[in-house]
Amino acid sequence: MKLSKKIKLTMASLFAFTLLAACGSNGQTEDSNTGTTKKNGADQLTQIKEAGKLVIATSPDFPPAEFYILKDGKKEIVGSDIALAQAIADEIGVKLEIKATAFDGVLANVQTGSVDFGIAAFVGTDERGAVMEFSDGYQQEAADGFQGVLLSKTNAEKYQTLDELKAAKLTVGAQSASIQYELATTITDAKKIKQFATMDAALLALNSGDVDALTVSTSNVTPMLATFPDLVILPQETFDLDPTQRYATNVIGFPKQNDNAALIELANQVIQENLENGNLEKWRAEYTEMAVNAVE
Repeated sequence: MKLSKKIKLTMASLFAFTLLAACGSNGQTEDSNTGTTKKNGADQLTQIKEAGKLVIATSPDFPPAEFYILKDGKKEIVGSDIALAQAIADEIGVKLEIKATAFDGVLANVQTGSVDFGIAAFVGTDERGAVMEFSDGYQQEAADGFQGVLLSKTNAEKYQTLDELKAAKLTVGAQSASIQYELATTITDAKKIKQFATMDAALLALNSGDVDALTVSTSNVTPMLATFPDLVILPQETFDLDPTQRYATNVIGFPKQNDNAALIELANQVIQENLENGNLEKWRAEYTEMAVNAVE
């Protein structure tokens, strides 16, 4: 059946109106992830400036890098990573907006581009490099810790060498999607690894005996040990799981699909400035002390 001329004109008008509504009269589209209106063709840094906010993802269970404190009766996320993110937001001239998730959620948010970057004391690996871009390194785990193993004090007495620990085929806990999970596969069978969304949950599992050991970044787990006096980190001399420091350097992760070269360059400038002026070291010490006090 042929359409009348009048109906054809009406349908054409509706189609044109739909296109205008989708694109906007000024060539803008709405980002469903952030709820902000972004100009087509603008790079990520320009979009951040126009939105007036820098949206980051973090996993606030990893002191002193990122963790919760109570301030005036309300939970607030603080840490050395958050101080660095705030410095980047200040350099851009926008407010900082934090999206808190489990650690695997941080990686997922970066991969999907639903945040401007992720910062959660993680390192750049080939696998992660396939789905995200990295800043320059800003923190060395080897400066005040290492990739190690946490056990109960009773069980720790049973093992004198790493080979003895591996031979025991323990049930090992690790945070999901973390470097510590990868390291856990080097000391026990994959089927004997239990994954946890947060380090808090992993520590509780070890303390209650649900797992025999945890693979940990020792500088990040140390502030929590005041709450768990029956747990101990095995000595670095014998139980360092990353002696070549392959996983020693923390980086910021940026969505690969975004046009973010200018944003990464700005972040690297902020990192370099705060390395040179000592702020990164100062923030690390300041928030380590704060984390210990918060736990106590």
